[in-house]
Amino acid sequence: MKFRMLYTLFTLTGAALLWTNNSSGPASVQGLDRTGSPLSPGPCQACHSAGAFSPTLTLEILDGGAPVTEYEPGKTYRMRVVADADGAAGYGFQAVALTGADDVQAGEFSNPGADIKVTPLNGRQYPEHSMRRTSNIFEIDWTAPEAGTGDVRFYSAVVAANGTGSSGGDGSAFLTSPVTLAEGAISSAEDKELFDAFTIFPNPMESRLNLRFNSRERGEYQLRVVSLQGQRLLERRIEVAAGEQVQGIDVNGLPTGVYTVSVTDGRKVSSRKVVKR
Repeated sequence: MKFRMLYTLFTLTGAALLWTNNSSGPASVQGLDRTGSPLSPGPCQACHSAGAFSPTLTLEILDGGAPVTEYEPGKTYRMRVVADADGAAGYGFQAVALTGADDVQAGEFSNPGADIKVTPLNGRQYPEHSMRRTSNIFEIDWTAPEAGTGDVRFYSAVVAANGTGSSGGDGSAFLTSPVTLAEGAISSAEDKELFDAFTIFPNPMESRLNLRFNSRERGEYQLRVVSLQGQRLLERRIEVAAGEQVQGIDVNGLPTGVYTVSVTDGRKVSSRKVVKR
């Protein structure tokens, strides 16, 4: 009887640990690709198969907030995966970028958002959740591979969880066809730069940040202040006049650290690193 009780306790404890660990992502817990790619034994629906919440999945590769259909070799973009579902208690995801007939790793992932990590598996990188998230939006930087790589295929799967700690009662979705980016041309530094003579001062900054630049034309642009971990801590639209000018920003609420400050029109961008003390 005592042995049976100990065995039962061990079994329940092991199951609880398994359920908890599974919230950390399938590549790190199971050692499996669950994106539905050619390398996958099955997407997340293999475990989260109840069909609850009817989730849908969208994956976009963004350049300055605008989706792209081709990539520039060596350039860094933002991958956004969205799990759209009603009534779920939390969400998870996994993604991978592949190229060629052998489905090798394409480019590199970095700067994951909150509760997201990059797990290495069989020579490839798998962005995935590090814990169940209340947010249904997953974002991470993706740096495109070198010239001559060819098309890149993105695969992904998402889970809408009921929060009970078990896969039962969850819903999932995956891309039935990959999001494919064609290889584009490499643009010159002048083609990429939004403003002429873009500088930031003071650096280090304390409570206020100033942008000095020369704009070729007037317009409305997107300003972002992003941490080294990829978190957008400040984002707003700014009105820019044609010609040389200085624009000031209140950054008193930002914690100390190193940031990238950028201004973009969705096609071109000017950015600089700055230190907050």
